[in-house]
Amino acid sequence: MESLALLAALIISLTVIGGPLSIALTYLPQRLLPLAVIKVIAFMIALISIFIGGMLITNVDSIGARIMGSFGAICGIFAIYRVVMKVSKNK
Repeated sequence: MESLALLAALIISLTVIGGPLSIALTYLPQRLLPLAVIKVIAFMIALISIFIGGMLITNVDSIGARIMGSFGAICGIFAIYRVVMKVSKNK
């Protein structure tokens, strides 16, 4: 049962932490890491957050899990929007 609780904590933390982390990476200055590395990492974390958030929204009956899934998915969508806008500004 302990491994099931750890798995549930991992799934929820990927969504709740992954969304805001991907947004924070989009605000990271370019001098710390190359812009391409920042974009790829932020995009991948945002995709994970959106995917797992969508699974939480559709498959779980608890309102708390749906709120956490929505939060992660919305943050992930906003991070991908910022990555795409950052790419279009550099062209």
